[in-house]
Amino acid sequence: MHKRLAMLVVLITALTVSLAGNATAITGNYQDDFEHDYVGLLVFYTTPDPVTGDPFSHRCSGSLLSDRRTVVTAGHCAEGVDQGRIYFQQSAAPNYDPNAFNGWGGDPTTGYPYTGGVTFHRADNYGFHNFEGFPENKDVGVVILDAPYTTPSGRYGVLPTVGAVDRYAATTSKKQDLRFTSVGYGLSATKPVAVSFRKRLTANAYLVNNTAPITEFNLKTTANPSQGKGGTCSGDSGGPILFPGTDVIAAVTSFGNNAVCKGLDFSYRLDRAPVLDWIRDPNRVDAG
Repeated sequence: MHKRLAMLVVLITALTVSLAGNATAITGNYQDDFEHDYVGLLVFYTTPDPVTGDPFSHRCSGSLLSDRRTVVTAGHCAEGVDQGRIYFQQSAAPNYDPNAFNGWGGDPTTGYPYTGGVTFHRADNYGFHNFEGFPENKDVGVVILDAPYTTPSGRYGVLPTVGAVDRYAATTSKKQDLRFTSVGYGLSATKPVAVSFRKRLTANAYLVNNTAPITEFNLKTTANPSQGKGGTCSGDSGGPILFPGTDVIAAVTSFGNNAVCKGLDFSYRLDRAPVLDWIRDPNRVDAG
């Protein structure tokens, strides 16, 4: 099972796992997102549970590009799995029933997480494996849909140009003025209980640092709810961190600095030539 991962000082630990019936969204001052309809809720399948027969492994978020088949997500989402479904509804499971689908849990009206949506049988990993090489953890993945999907809005995620984050950061010395938009389907709270709407939510954060060694590879943004801000949580992994007012994906949600989804967020930057070349290569090597 896969997680949105947490960093405690230098030690890397894992957050609560995302489960079918009680998965661990955007936090703080978030709102329902009906705008970014190219962002979908990814469900991954693995070898069925030997007792229950349930094939559900984990869920993440991802952004569909303009070819209508390529979905960019996090590497830890695509690690060791190759098939699943993606749901592009803003509310992917409005009638979730823990007793549906033979007791596995799901929404019979949308089919989440076992029917409906758009299927895929290919998920490539840039090379993420348990934070090896940190801070260059290679936490980006790609899912290829079995059939093209056209968004109602006609909008799609856009890959950044090389160095886009640094150019944006250079426009002002006030980091709090450098806003980013996060989108995803994860938890909105973890304690005292996990709160999961299985909805596409969005929030705004601002840049904390783009020059420290870790931030050469990982965008560092605030997750605190003050001043109208919000952050990410479990299930948001792979969702886009967008340049404000655009569909350009600066980074994909990767990990946080604590298990209660507060403080700081880290997302894997896409604005580097090797990463962009890998995403765009139809013959890309699946390193995980």
